[in-house]
Amino acid sequence: MSSGSSVEDRSKPAVVREGFFGDYYEHLAEEDARGYAAEQLTSRAAAHREAGQSRKPGTANVRIANEGDRSILYIVTDDMPFLVDSVNAELVRQNCAIRLVMHPLFVVSRDHLTGDLSDIARVPSNIGISSGDTAAMPNIAHLIAQGDNVSHMESWIAVEVDRVADDFQKELVDGIHRVLNDVRAAVEDWPKMRTKALELASSLDKVAHPEDIAELRQAQDLLRWLDNGNFTFLGYREYDLITENGEDVLELREASGLGLLRAGDHPHQIQHLTDAGRRKAREKRALVITKANSRSTVHRPAYLDYIGVKSFDVAGNVNGERRFIGLFATSAYTGSVRNIPIVREKVDAVLRSAGFPQDSHSGKDLVGILETYPRDELFQIETEDLAATALGIQRLQERRRTKLFLRPDIYGRFMSALVYLPRDRYTTNVRQRIEQELRETFEAESIDYEARITESALSRVFFRIRLPREAELRDVDAGELEKRLVRASRSWAEGIAEVLRENTSGLDAERLSALWQMRSPPATGSTTKSKTPSRTLSVSRSMPPQPTATPSLSRWSPACMSTCPTAPVNCSKRMPASSSTFWNRRA
Repeated sequence: MSSGSSVEDRSKPAVVREGFFGDYYEHLAEEDARGYAAEQLTSRAAAHREAGQSRKPGTANVRIANEGDRSILYIVTDDMPFLVDSVNAELVRQNCAIRLVMHPLFVVSRDHLTGDLSDIARVPSNIGISSGDTAAMPNIAHLIAQGDNVSHMESWIAVEVDRVADDFQKELVDGIHRVLNDVRAAVEDWPKMRTKALELASSLDKVAHPEDIAELRQAQDLLRWLDNGNFTFLGYREYDLITENGEDVLELREASGLGLLRAGDHPHQIQHLTDAGRRKAREKRALVITKANSRSTVHRPAYLDYIGVKSFDVAGNVNGERRFIGLFATSAYTGSVRNIPIVREKVDAVLRSAGFPQDSHSGKDLVGILETYPRDELFQIETEDLAATALGIQRLQERRRTKLFLRPDIYGRFMSALVYLPRDRYTTNVRQRIEQELRETFEAESIDYEARITESALSRVFFRIRLPREAELRDVDAGELEKRLVRASRSWAEGIAEVLRENTSGLDAERLSALWQMRSPPATGSTTKSKTPSRTLSVSRSMPPQPTATPSLSRWSPACMSTCPTAPVNCSKRMPASSSTFWNRRA
């Protein structure tokens, strides 16, 4: 290890100061190093070196070893992008609690026949690190270099997790191998997929009767924009649209798969379409943008973005599809909507339909709504639906109310729910209650969410709901669902006030509501069931007045879960630990 501050050197165990051990632990943080004995660190580095002693090109070594109440996963593979992110995501998917991640990189020489290690050294600071660069793919020539004892970079990853039971270790190792194979497939085919995107963009110039095909120019612009560092290409396939037994189906073109969509042992040659898919299949529209059925195993475990570009015959009719899957890059989420193909056209159309001058207050307000709109939605939503939702959000302004906007996926696989609620009402518990309402309503397989909280009076939570597979989209009364979300997000005092307004005259309702708020716990949170305030109301009406001679607090009765003072308690003699703590524990 290169010399540095003597204080820093003394903070680490002596064994990791030089040679292989020094290189291995070069980037171990001081606070992490202090948690381990020198012998323990030496043993782990030696175990990792043993795991990497022999490795054939294009393969990955994965081993797991137990160490007391912990397990250590050792990985040795070629240096590639997305390795650490992908491995960590797989560990989380398998419910492994990650304690520490080590990721040294080495310049390694191996015997080209046996794969045996002949030399190992730290990566020089002037050499790019692929696995740490998720913005773009590097040159991967070193992965396929030939010759005797060729040097190339390797990623050596060690992950400490809570102990993995012996019965589950094989499943864990198999999962890591599968993810590493997916990373390699995506990296190796990435240049080919970029080339496909650019070739496809150029080929759309030759489509017959282009005036009859919607979004043709936008498709060309989008493909070139994707190639400009705005999309992580992970898979590609080509399909022909054919009729089989009177049904439109997609037939896979042989040997057309790249990346994650390389042909497997039993590729599905025929892909049957859903009812919604059949209705859209022959539509003269160049682009299909949606979410794929499955989550990515590479980079981040989000649902894959699906970009389909239709192909056309000499008469201008749809005859197939060129399909890309991957993930939009960070730049796609942070750049202005006015600079993104297909999105900018939708934004312009919404502004035109609203009729606001762009430099007016209302025009600028609408642009602000569209700039912060969930970006994935902007790619997928129809322009008419976007206009209706954006104007609905604008009408909310800063009003403190809960509002729901729903959008079904065109293929019936997902439902998007955009929920606005008063900012001071948003908590994790409230979000979970809203999520549960959505889960029960749509019988969701899974729900992803994204919360946005700013200085605005309203918070926004976006939910992507995975609908049951092979099930018809249920008719849902959006108005009734919104009412349930209002109840799920309201405070206890607001629930009482609502019940009082429904059951009592105006002045009595105000008086009783104020009395309830005086006697309720200081932090009762939100109601969990809509009928709870009604059950509690009968108790609150009969409460005796509080004694005024001395300050006192009500004692809560668990039996009725409401403010039922069984006797005044003098504050000077007894102070409850925390009314809100008791309430939250019982609620």
